[in-house]
Amino acid sequence: MNGEGDMKDELTPREALRRIDEVGRRTRRPTRLVGLLYAVIGLGTLVYWPVMFLGPAWSRITAGVAWVVLTVLSVWYLGRLGVQDQEVTWANRATGPVTVSYVVLVMIVFVFGAFFHPGDPGGGWSAALITLSLCASAPPLYAAWRVLRAER
Repeated sequence: MNGEGDMKDELTPREALRRIDEVGRRTRRPTRLVGLLYAVIGLGTLVYWPVMFLGPAWSRITAGVAWVVLTVLSVWYLGRLGVQDQEVTWANRATGPVTVSYVVLVMIVFVFGAFFHPGDPGGGWSAALITLSLCASAPPLYAAWRVLRAER
């Protein structure tokens, strides 16, 4: 196997297909992980805000620490990974629809919870908070769906 011709002679069609599939799996794996990361961020958002405004003190501390860790790890991982995929690039754009709508919706939930939180939140206020949290989780969940759906 010291020349290109030797390798072609020894590679069967079945082996070539197996190698192509292996390269395809290694190429798709980072994209799949990015899609799953977006899903975790979306689901984390859905849980985070109700816990922060409705949960006991210990759960708020836990949620806050978990959120910081998730944010740091996801930013580090996305930056390190450097996936060159059309859907991932679309979802990661700083001025793209996913990022802008996520930031705006998270700010709305924060303002609602921080400034309109009654002393003893009732069912209506809690339902509104959960609805807003669901809305805020939609952009990363949509990005996850697009990235995972487009995965080759």
